[in-house]
Amino acid sequence: MSERKRRSSSQLGMSLIEVLLAVAFLAVALVALLSMLTQGSVSVVAGGGQSKATAFARQMMEQLRNQPFTAGPVNGTDTPEAGITRAWSVVQTGATAAPNRLVTIQVSVQVNRATGTLGAQNITLTTMRAE
Repeated sequence: MSERKRRSSSQLGMSLIEVLLAVAFLAVALVALLSMLTQGSVSVVAGGGQSKATAFARQMMEQLRNQPFTAGPVNGTDTPEAGITRAWSVVQTGATAAPNRLVTIQVSVQVNRATGTLGAQNITLTTMRAE
């Protein structure tokens, strides 16, 4: 009878080593999960900044393409939103003469983040326009 009691009493619970191993395994799993969530959040913010920069570049590109044709160079910069700088240039392309003059339109947008994790993101769009 005493042998039966020993077996049943030793199988009733977990030892301290088993509990420590289980806690260590859960801690490693939670740290990995937290790291994955942090990286995902950074990726979402970076993608949003790139989308915003592309939208501002396309907006200026359409404005420049719809303006009357000018043969001389046109340059400019503005800040459409805090942390976003937009620059553009319209430069004559090659030695073309009227009425077949060509210009190259280039729009660059730089997104500066306050946090150092992402740094600056740049988008540059280039197209040509005929007279």
